[in-house]
Amino acid sequence: MPIDTSIKHWVNKVPARQWQKEDQALFQMGATLPLTIAESRPLAEVHRLDLSLFVVFEEAALRISGALTRRAPTEEALNFSAQQTLDEARHREIFWQRLGDSCQASGKTQTEISEAILTPPLRRFLERCYEVVDGGDFIEGLVLMNLVFEGMAYPLYAYERRYWQPVDPYLAALVHSAFIDESRHVAYGAHLVNQLLQGDSAHQAKVKKLCQEASLAMGEIFTYYIHKFVKLFDSVARLHQDLFATAEFAPGHLIAATPYQKQIEIIQASITKQHTELLARAGLT
Repeated sequence: MPIDTSIKHWVNKVPARQWQKEDQALFQMGATLPLTIAESRPLAEVHRLDLSLFVVFEEAALRISGALTRRAPTEEALNFSAQQTLDEARHREIFWQRLGDSCQASGKTQTEISEAILTPPLRRFLERCYEVVDGGDFIEGLVLMNLVFEGMAYPLYAYERRYWQPVDPYLAALVHSAFIDESRHVAYGAHLVNQLLQGDSAHQAKVKKLCQEASLAMGEIFTYYIHKFVKLFDSVARLHQDLFATAEFAPGHLIAATPYQKQIEIIQASITKQHTELLARAGLT
């Protein structure tokens, strides 16, 4: 079945239906920061660090997808890039606002925290993405953005949602909302890459090599962040055992009953599996 990337279809399906329903649910939930976070310094610190990472990722995705609209070679690619740009703008805004809520009790600014979480390897990867899209290659930019950067990140959203559900249901809902959009981005991105590379074996080989190199670099970056955050998340969960007693990090796997190293293994295996399937759909394996 053909994928409909028309603006008319998207405006009806996402902002008018999905986002409206999600916004109503968030309004009913209320945005007040839970007292548990405000009263626990370790929990508050993890909350701010995690939100700052979301902000960094979403702002980068916004900048790159916006640049891709200038390079889109077809109407379908242009519509898709425009849709994604608006999605990312919304994601960046909702996570930035929640980070502001979290920062009020710490005396730190959102910008300070976001800058602190941006490691040199991640900064270099993003600069490479900017260089590619500014250089004019739409397909390579799309591969770096949708198949590698987002393609390796979006499986983590389900883990994040489960972790925050018992502590900050509002944040869990924001994560779930972004996950729905990101799932669409990576699926459409794989479809477009496959479509645009048809009949051009030389370009396909070049893109495949770029994808392999970028996936290796991003894999190392994610290994660092996964180890850092899972260890922090696990420590805080064990500090607040009552609060996280029923929290799962994966279906059927309780945080409280699983050593953090095992959590890391399961999470990384999930990323590898889903990313491999995504690249296969794009014709890049």
